[in-house]
Amino acid sequence: MADSRRLRQRRVTYADERENLLSSGRNVEDVSDSSNRRQRKAKRSVATEAQEESDVTDSYLRINSMMKQELERVSAVSDSINNDGSMLRDAKHDQEDMTGVVKGARGTLWVMRAQEMRETVVLWCAVVFFYASALYVLW
Repeated sequence: MADSRRLRQRRVTYADERENLLSSGRNVEDVSDSSNRRQRKAKRSVATEAQEESDVTDSYLRINSMMKQELERVSAVSDSINNDGSMLRDAKHDQEDMTGVVKGARGTLWVMRAQEMRETVVLWCAVVFFYASALYVLW
């Protein structure tokens, strides 16, 4: 009895497998071709797997190198921006310091103009006094 059950289960299994093969639109030749393809692919996979690993490693190293270069470039740009910022702050500080100097210079120029006007008046008075004295002596 046990043998008949096993035989029936095998028949069901074979029938199921046959139906699966036929229902998927493949025939027996396609199944053997696909198994041959799988075997070739497995052989090819073993051969190309090492190459792919090497390519991935090289790609990783290139990416790592590119990232280091970009990091150095960004660091240089950041340093340049910091230097420019400090130069601008120094220039602003110098300009603020010069504001007082400019105001002082304006005041000094105003004093010098006033002194120049006084000296001009004194000069003309001296010229007039000289001519008046010369006319008095000559007359």
